Amino acid sequence: MSMTRDRRWHQIGLGLLVAIICGCGESAPAPPAAATGETATPAPPASKLRVRILTNSDNLAEKIDLVGLDSSDLAAFEKLSEVQRESALAVYVVAPNQPDPPAVLGEATRAGDALQFTPRFPLAPDLNYRMVLHRAAGAKDGASPAPDISLEFKTAALRGLPKTVVSRIFPSSDQLPENQLKFYIHFSAPMSRGEAYEHIHLLDADNQEIEGAFLELGEELWDPEMERFTLLCDPGRIKRGLKPREDLGAVLEEGKTYTLVVDRNWADANGSKLAEGGRKKFQVLPPDEAPIDITAWKIEPPAAGTTGAVVVRFPEAYDHSLLERILSITDAEGEKLAGTVEVSDKETSWQFKPTQRWVEGTYQLVAHTLLEDLAGNSIGRAFDVDVFAPVQNKITAETVSIPFTIDKPAAKR
Repeated sequence: MSMTRDRRWHQIGLGLLVAIICGCGESAPAPPAAATGETATPAPPASKLRVRILTNSDNLAEKIDLVGLDSSDLAAFEKLSEVQRESALAVYVVAPNQPDPPAVLGEATRAGDALQFTPRFPLAPDLNYRMVLHRAAGAKDGASPAPDISLEFKTAALRGLPKTVVSRIFPSSDQLPENQLKFYIHFSAPMSRGEAYEHIHLLDADNQEIEGAFLELGEELWDPEMERFTLLCDPGRIKRGLKPREDLGAVLEEGKTYTLVVDRNWADANGSKLAEGGRKKFQVLPPDEAPIDITAWKIEPPAAGTTGAVVVRFPEAYDHSLLERILSITDAEGEKLAGTVEVSDKETSWQFKPTQRWVEGTYQLVAHTLLEDLAGNSIGRAFDVDVFAPVQNKITAETVSIPFTIDKPAAKR
């Protein structure tokens, strides 16, 4: 298959779990109403009938065959139109709390001595299904339909795939400001969408949950790969003068200790619970209400003729995701250099390693003014601005630049 495994999990999660289990979107047409008249043809003996599952390299069911049918059933099926075939051969999820589940989306055809159902997306692993041949679809006008043929089957468990875990939580520091704005939760594989806030908890030092700590958005904030979730503390409890903060207080309080918990009941993209959850314990510092000051940055350039990294050191930790994306290096002509970026030292250090050797001359470190610290303060602007205080030295440009020089290596003595 040309699609990567991670992309398959994303497709299975969004297509299968939503369209099939939740019954959202299309569904197979309802079987035609039963006719009356002639005597119905009996179903083949149960001993002859069986379900044959054809799987892909990941052990996911891609085709399901109904084997052991009489030739009359096979012939009657072939005479049906494409729409009638979708009604005649169907697969359903077996769910105790859903007595009338929607049909799985897919295509029904004849394959040799069997009838074959090909789901639009591979069936979910380790789940019970029912395959039904609605024989009424092939009954002649005025004839009583033969009884339906119904067989249950279970898909196999996944084979050879790693279990999903919480791999990292940012900020990585264990000391955060009282007005901490966001967390990034990274997973080792794609996750499911729609239940994030049920599985993330903020606990105080007594393991009591802080209610209403996070801003719960209907459209969860995921990266395209569904492997990084952005969690926002409720801004209404961060900004001064807003009612949520007045009524409930700040989410975090200076001097106290908290633990961010991701429980393992959260399902990944293939429906499996996390093998491991995640925990981040941290202590709260005083609030940070000052804008980012780029004059406090320290640039450590390498020597010309090398591919050494430019190292930029910050006086405080900045937003991990933004550091990876909105800082760059340009040459004297303003051309952006190609290279790799690394964020380290608890998000207080940024390193750029070029793909080509450095040439002696002047360069620019370019930063977008959207860069934020842990409290949401950006370059030239505080997140929690006091509307009664004058705002001075506000930076309005989209980017700011800091020049630095690459010199020749020092002569050896």
